Amino acid sequence: MEPIDRAPAARSVRDLTAVLNSSGLAVDHLGPDRPLTLVSPVILDPLESLQDAPGGLLLGVGVTEDGATSTLRDAADAGYAAVVLKRTASLVAEPDRARRLSAVAASAGVAVLVVEGELSWRQLDTLLESALGAVAEAGGAPTALGAGDLFALANAIAAMVGGATTIENLQEEVLAYSTLPDQPIDLDRQQGILGRQVPHLPENAAQYASVFRARGAVRIPGSGDAMGRMAVAVRAGNEPLGSVWVVDPGDDLPDHAAAALERAADIAALHLLRARSGRDLARLRRSEGLRRLIHGDDDAPLVARHLNLGLRPPFAVLAFEPDPTPGADAVTLTRLTDLVSTLTESQRRGTWCVEEDGVIYAVLGEVGAKEQPALRTLARRVMDRASGALGVTLRAALGAVVTSVTAIATSRRSADQALLLLDPEGERFVSASDLHSRLALLELGAFLQTKEQLFSPAALAMVRHDDDHGSEYSRTVLAYLESGRDSATTAAALSLHQNTLRYRLKRVQELFGVDLRHADDVLLLWISLRVVHLTGTPVD
Repeated sequence: MEPIDRAPAARSVRDLTAVLNSSGLAVDHLGPDRPLTLVSPVILDPLESLQDAPGGLLLGVGVTEDGATSTLRDAADAGYAAVVLKRTASLVAEPDRARRLSAVAASAGVAVLVVEGELSWRQLDTLLESALGAVAEAGGAPTALGAGDLFALANAIAAMVGGATTIENLQEEVLAYSTLPDQPIDLDRQQGILGRQVPHLPENAAQYASVFRARGAVRIPGSGDAMGRMAVAVRAGNEPLGSVWVVDPGDDLPDHAAAALERAADIAALHLLRARSGRDLARLRRSEGLRRLIHGDDDAPLVARHLNLGLRPPFAVLAFEPDPTPGADAVTLTRLTDLVSTLTESQRRGTWCVEEDGVIYAVLGEVGAKEQPALRTLARRVMDRASGALGVTLRAALGAVVTSVTAIATSRRSADQALLLLDPEGERFVSASDLHSRLALLELGAFLQTKEQLFSPAALAMVRHDDDHGSEYSRTVLAYLESGRDSATTAAALSLHQNTLRYRLKRVQELFGVDLRHADDVLLLWISLRVVHLTGTPVD
């Protein structure tokens, strides 16, 4: 797959929506898609007439449902591409209102972006300006936030609150730290600063969960050699972006420190939003492309070329699924996805990761025939790290090795099926190659769901009889055939007396016309019963 030139990204309202959504906001796009001039947003002033702004973006501060129609029409007359409104009790809070507003937007020829009401206009203005810049730079190198801004903020927080401060993202990376003299710190903070990563400790998962559950600052008492902390989540509206941590040596920071830290979190949100929006458009497009690859779009080869992933055959998909955990949230899943991505992409060249429906898929390239042990080791390393750092138990499955881009979806599907077959109390990793026969039966079961006439009639009758009468004829016959027709082994497996087993087999012949001496009938009977018991294929 040779890389091809990537066409310049369209600069439109739809592109802006993609950046905003990838920055953590849930943004509804109503009305038409319009080109943007990529200038700073304009704030609506109801006391002044709107100035012409072709392709501009208008912040509809204070607009209610009654005034929305006139605002949109005035914006369209002035050439604006889009108007930004908040979802409040009086505006776009119900589907009917959203449909009416969408119709007005379409009629006026101006787009409407609706954001959650919890986000302040100050935060939204900063985010939109950064997002417009991200759209302008799409396809080029992402522009990161200057580190000096965050370090200055960390020092300001340390001075206000009274303790050494660190600012972190959701991946527990230390983005900035304070440098004020005479503020005591402990070994954990030293290691975090040196490695720019919070040390992996058993108590981390519970502490971070408490911070992100709270709506304000949280006090975390010291333990052992670790000093206490005061921490607060950094959010854009309801969406978490990171956290701020302040060392509290004596667990005695003053009461006003919590309020000061919460105000500082609002300022930190502006910085983190700016830092995220500049790089997330490229990440969003890559994730969308990877999802198309693992689902087998007809244009998968073209998608792979456009993404310029550098994948080389043979391919395989390694799937990681967390066990259901009470209290698990989107923050934990985000951290888990980043952890899997970091470990797999750093260990293997030509590896890309994407999360979908709670499963993290690593698309692997150049998977040699003898790499099963190495991939098993990699999977175990990821599972051990997830358990130690995040307190999350993972299961993993390696899909079938395939030789074409279009077959990556086949590998992903076999990995999903292998995850389904893992024993919850047994091995945490499995390879599709180890389960080839059972996976083939799963495929056969999916086919038989649409072709019931290919089932053994005796098997169908037997299973239906068991369902209706609570009998166990199908289980008995299946165990008998799987034991090689050994009566003693079958009776022991079913905890039956051999006379009882013989009686059941006799009744099977009488009720269902089964002749266990006929090879073809027995083969179809066994396949049908095995598929039903393995897959739960309906036989209604």
